[in-house]
Amino acid sequence: MVQASNICESCCKRAIEIKVESDEPAQPYQLCHSCHTHLVSLSLRPLEWYNLAVIHSPNKYYLHDDFYDEDGSACQPEEEFEDSFYEPAPNLDDVSHHLEELLDYSMTRWFIEEELIRAFQSFNKADILDSLKIRFSNTVNQEIKIRLIEIATEVLKIAAQDWIKELWDSYETEEGYLTVLSSAMASCLPQHEAFPLVLTQLAKVPEKKLPIYAFSCLYRFRSPLVLDWMEQQVQGFHDSWGRLAAASNPTWSKMVIWLETGRPLSLIALCAMTDCDGSPNDFVLRDIKPKILETPILEVDEVLKEYETKDNVPRVKRDVKYIMENKESIFI
Repeated sequence: MVQASNICESCCKRAIEIKVESDEPAQPYQLCHSCHTHLVSLSLRPLEWYNLAVIHSPNKYYLHDDFYDEDGSACQPEEEFEDSFYEPAPNLDDVSHHLEELLDYSMTRWFIEEELIRAFQSFNKADILDSLKIRFSNTVNQEIKIRLIEIATEVLKIAAQDWIKELWDSYETEEGYLTVLSSAMASCLPQHEAFPLVLTQLAKVPEKKLPIYAFSCLYRFRSPLVLDWMEQQVQGFHDSWGRLAAASNPTWSKMVIWLETGRPLSLIALCAMTDCDGSPNDFVLRDIKPKILETPILEVDEVLKEYETKDNVPRVKRDVKYIMENKESIFI
């Protein structure tokens, strides 16, 4: 969205009369008095919300999903307004034939979903990349920068590899960008180049934070190399280790080795197996649909029962029972 420098960011009609502090210190809301009232009373009209979300992202306090639906409808407005002033926000059909309008729309979404990715496929990848670069350079807003990287990750992939590598070299040490850039590296660069670079940065993450960061940074690699790395890094059980193992194309033979090794790897192996059941409550694993590979299915019950006799605690009993009852959805 091209925004005149002296025009209210929300209505895009009246002159700027007031600046309101936002979550981004260098990027206040620039509003007319009327839109300022709508903002602070959580009563923005859908198009006003949309115009602000394009610039500031819908993750900012006054705009986020506690107060607005994704179509910009106010959920708990403190000010009533008539339907005649209810200007709708654009939907995907409205913007899908214009690249810049589609990019604007993308800034306002909570997530990049498949239908949005498909809408970008009608545009030239070089044109998309040029627009992403320009927008990235022209904003100070971290949330918007992250969304632009996510679009490159989901839409452009290898076509964006040079740009993603440049960003990695510039932002790799900034905590707010580590996970999104690691995902971009996994999608856009060859694995042999990207994987060691990401591991180098993960080596700087404090031990207590490592399981969560490791999952966010490494799950897109979908690589058994992640499992080998985990064997050297894991210091204790964490659900995120199990999720990461599930996402990394684990084989039955690797899971057996972990069971034989004992805690914490044995508990992580059980967690990984339970996470390979389709994980409807985990949107990342739900999309990946992980399985335990190369499984001689007749061995499963015997191996699990043998482990249960060695580690006979309620959690293990529960996981073993669940895995044995759901073998068809967990193993291939």
